[in-house]
Order: sequence, then C-alpha cells, then structure tokens
Amino acid sequence: MKELSSFVTDWNLILPEFSLIFGIIFFLAVDLLSIKKKKYLFYHTSLIILAVAILIISIEWNENRILAFNGTLQINNFNNIFRLFILICSFLCIPLTLEYIKYTKLPITEFLVFLFIATLGSLFLCSANDLLSIFIALECLSLSSYLLAGYTKRDIRSNEATMKYLLMGGASSSILVYGFSLLYGLSGGKIQLQEIATELFNNQMYDSIAVFLATIFIVVGIGFKLSLVPFHQWTPDVYEGV
Repeated sequence: MKELSSFVTDWNLILPEFSLIFGIIFFLAVDLLSIKKKKYLFYHTSLIILAVAILIISIEWNENRILAFNGTLQINNFNNIFRLFILICSFLCIPLTLEYIKYTKLPITEFLVFLFIATLGSLFLCSANDLLSIFIALECLSLSSYLLAGYTKRDIRSNEATMKYLLMGGASSSILVYGFSLLYGLSGGKIQLQEIATELFNNQMYDSIAVFLATIFIVVGIGFKLSLVPFHQWTPDVYEGV
C-alpha cells in the first residue's frame, strides 16, 4: 500500500517517461495491426511524443529538490537539464535517420522502440537515487544500445559488433553490480545514495580499503560502458559495425 500511495502521489513527476512508454506501446500496437504508410505515421508520432516530453519538462521546471517514490527518484533542475538534453538529442536523431531507414528498407518500428527504450533508461538514470534504480536504468539503456548496434541484421559486421558489445557490456555490468553489492554491505543494507553516504560517514568507513575497492569496481564498470581509457578496446569494432 505504501508503494501504491507513493505512485499515486508522485506519478506526475515522471510524465515525460510516461509519454515515452505510451509511444512504445503505440508503435508495437500499430505494427501488429499492419497499418499502411505506418512509416510516416511513426515518424510524425515519435516527434510529437518527444516534443510533448520536452514541453512537460520545460513547464515543470522547479527550483526545489523533490524525492519521489519513497526516495527512489530525485527530481531537481540539475537532473532536468540532462533529461532535457537527452530528449532533444533523441528528437534530432529521428529526422537524421529517416533517409537511412528508407534507403536500407529496415523496419522503422524496431528502431523507434529501441530508441525510445534507450531514452527512457537515460531519463530514469538522470533521476535515479538508489543503487537498484541506477542499475536497472543503466541496463535498460545498455540493452537497447546492444540491439541498436545490431539493427542491420543482414550485415555481418553489425552482428559481430553486437556480440562484442553484448559480451563486454555483460562483463562490465557484472563488475559494476559487484561494486554496488560491496557498498550495500558496507552501509548496512542501505541502497539510497544519501543513506549510504551517511552510514559510511557515521561508521568512519569512508576511507577504508573496502570502500576503495568498491569504488574501483564501480569506476571500472562505468568505464567499460563509457569506453573510457583503458576500457575502450571494444569501441572501434562496435562503431565500425554500426
């Protein structure tokens, strides 16, 4: 009941994310119905949905920090800057890829669904305030990126890129979640970021070797995802196959 009441109270704070979820459901439903000229319908609908999400964030600009869903998400202007930037990038991405999709005759439904899921994961990642939400949002973004890397299924290089991306991404996720588990144990079972920091400070463990190891695992896991040096070996092959 506590989670339900929190959802009823805070659902309006994630209206941009809800609009993207509606878009994903709409694309899948229309694709199943096999409506003619759905390519242009999808194109205009996706732009409208992203424009609505951008408008919602612009209207709901708030100076105060808001903890939503029992502290799972944190909404403030700093988060909204990145949410707005991600939505604008996704909005610009669609017109830039339309000609390529028409030329290669690839299904636009898959592209838009994967793009919207990746955008959805990115938006939640901007607002995530606990370890579980961070990991789920990051994996939502990562899995969609793996699928987008293999979007041209008939291209051998694209298939190879997807496999390398998937294997390296799975390894980095394992390292990252191990670092999260160390933080979870060291903080006495806390998952919210503020609570973890408070517990580590109160127990004077913030400069311990265990916390240092957890930080190393987290940095390595995120470094693989961002292809930071020296965890970037997979990047050239994946980019070549996309």
